[in-house]
Amino acid sequence: MRNIAGSSSSYCSYRRWRGMPCLHSNSTVVVFANGYFAFLHSEPSKPIKSTRTQLEQPVRNSPKITTVEDAFNVFDRMLQMRPPPSVVRFNQILGQVAKLKHYSAVISLYNQMDVSGIGPDVYTLNILINCYCHLNQMGFSLSVLGNFFKLGLKPKVSTFNTLINGFLLENRVAEAAGIFNKMIAGGNCQPSVVTYGTLVKGFCMKGNNSAAISCLGRWRKGLASLT
Repeated sequence: MRNIAGSSSSYCSYRRWRGMPCLHSNSTVVVFANGYFAFLHSEPSKPIKSTRTQLEQPVRNSPKITTVEDAFNVFDRMLQMRPPPSVVRFNQILGQVAKLKHYSAVISLYNQMDVSGIGPDVYTLNILINCYCHLNQMGFSLSVLGNFFKLGLKPKVSTFNTLINGFLLENRVAEAAGIFNKMIAGGNCQPSVVTYGTLVKGFCMKGNNSAAISCLGRWRKGLASLT
């Protein structure tokens, strides 16, 4: 019953996405820690392949997604598998749709994973943050960051780089610097060349050349925080 509801609702989500380019509320972003599912690598029966093998074949072949319809169709087939594919397979589809710049569709697809009990990993949440940043929804991006800690996952430097860039795209330099400082305070991530480069570029675009020079100086001296 849950499988049928999840499958049919994905088409509803897709129709809503096409007709109403609005985002879901914060409640849809909350991640349920249901754990990860493993692939069932069963051998095909002889001489007839099982239904699961027939469904799993296109997933193993990592079909190229060229339209949103393709993504929803593949997702539906994956959600029908018992047990479902690993989260890695879902991430592959989400990543392809994100590359097509259909960011709202990625969020709708993720919601189907959530409803079906497919637990996210670090890469899933990174994809979500990237999509919300492109949609200028930084509040939602921060909510996803909070889910890292709720699930016991450790954000990567790329996670913070994406958030910093998202704030800079909205000319919110103070918030970008705040994310940088939180990254340092956490102690799990050290800023990369991309981190500093993103900050310097943001300061320059804002016309704050002195802050850009200061950032470069702190980078060279190895100081931790920005003011």
